[in-house]
Amino acid sequence: MSRALALLSRNAWPLGFSAAAFTIAVGLPAADSDMWWHLASGKWMVEHRDRLGVDIFSSTATGEPYALGEWLGEVALYLAYAAGSWIGVAVLRATLVAVAAFAVARSALRHAPPVLAVPLASLAIVLSKPTWTDRPQLFTLALFPVLLELCLAARSGSRAALVAAVPVVVVWSDLHAGYALGIALLWIFAVDALLEHRPATGWLVAAALTTFLVSAHPGPLSLISAAGHVAAATRGIAEESPVDVLTPFGALFALFVGAALAAFLIRGGTVLGAFVLVPMLWLALSAQRHVPLFGFAVVPFLSEVITKAQAAATSRSGASEARAAAATSDREHEQGRSRILDLAERSDGSARSWPHMRSMLVIALWIGAIASIATAPRSPDTRVFPVGARDALKASSGVLLNEYDWGGYLIWTVPERPVFVDGRLYPYVANGVLAAYQTAVHVLPGWRSAIDRWNVTQALIRPDRALAQALRDDGWSVRSEGEGYVLLERPR
Repeated sequence: MSRALALLSRNAWPLGFSAAAFTIAVGLPAADSDMWWHLASGKWMVEHRDRLGVDIFSSTATGEPYALGEWLGEVALYLAYAAGSWIGVAVLRATLVAVAAFAVARSALRHAPPVLAVPLASLAIVLSKPTWTDRPQLFTLALFPVLLELCLAARSGSRAALVAAVPVVVVWSDLHAGYALGIALLWIFAVDALLEHRPATGWLVAAALTTFLVSAHPGPLSLISAAGHVAAATRGIAEESPVDVLTPFGALFALFVGAALAAFLIRGGTVLGAFVLVPMLWLALSAQRHVPLFGFAVVPFLSEVITKAQAAATSRSGASEARAAAATSDREHEQGRSRILDLAERSDGSARSWPHMRSMLVIALWIGAIASIATAPRSPDTRVFPVGARDALKASSGVLLNEYDWGGYLIWTVPERPVFVDGRLYPYVANGVLAAYQTAVHVLPGWRSAIDRWNVTQALIRPDRALAQALRDDGWSVRSEGEGYVLLERPR
């Protein structure tokens, strides 16, 4: 029991920080447009006890192979839903956010005192909030800082941390394609060890073994495809567009970039810092979904640079004080020593009890975090989806042209009506469906041919779309209409 309390005391700040993150994350409603088709995919795999590798949800890409390398992440998401409905989804989200918060706080505290580390970690977690969405990407949000902390611990001499890094990445590879960042991180630390003339054998073995195990495993997206998925940005997808620094999210990102550049230019950085942060900054600048990962990566290096700068300033100040102290009399010195000993004696009891108090505080914070599950929303936020069209869709048939962002919702809530397009994206690029969709909804030249080619009989779109008026002009009738949507039907 005493050893457990001592462990809690040593990790009091990271554990308390993660409890706070859990409490915040669990109270948010599920709202991501991609969550729905991830849930549907996980449900199919659980029911069929097989991986889903072809399209079964659309009318335009049925049977076409596709793999996003996140089958286990989808299964985990659905199992959370099956276990606790939307509260289960919220608990899974909050748990992964808490894991990320714990790892970020640990890496920040590696070099900096809590007064510096906790604010830095807090800013990094705030920067990650836009990506607290209920889909497999959350596993990358959690496991990237975990692996970075393991690598930093291994660099400081922990063999157990290096051994643990291998299974972390192997499991990660089935959860989300972001595992490519994990393999890259292991190789970066291996190269750094070689360049710094430190023992590199363990790093090389860990990196090579992880690469082999992932490549030989049939479940994940191939390493080349995963790297391409991480590095590529798809035009027109908000999360893969460059960040706007005029938004609060973008401004905070700019603050991190500016602070890192200033710290490294003024105080100097390390080779490892450059190896990690330069590619992460490039990814963050190319697609905003990577911005939180840059924030996580910069925290330990920034905290180290700032702490060294503070130590240097304190050392110079201390030298001046030491010269002044040397001129004091022996009597004053003895009086001061007596006062210090007296204070130490009186505070000895409280000093011994402080670790126990910290442990109790951590336990109390996590009891509060678990209690906050009662505040988790019982239903998702569906205000941006065509909820009112569901009955009309179920009572009709034919090829349905739907909004891209609504595809996942329809897959989950109206499975009997295959979608035209949805957030899975990749099945629809090669066969021209995505191009046809863009042509139709924007009423570009050839839009009627695009609709006729796919034999569209109904269109579920936003009423302010140019296509909505164009179809009305062509004689399409309104089958259902409501707040933010209209369901139009081709004349018979």
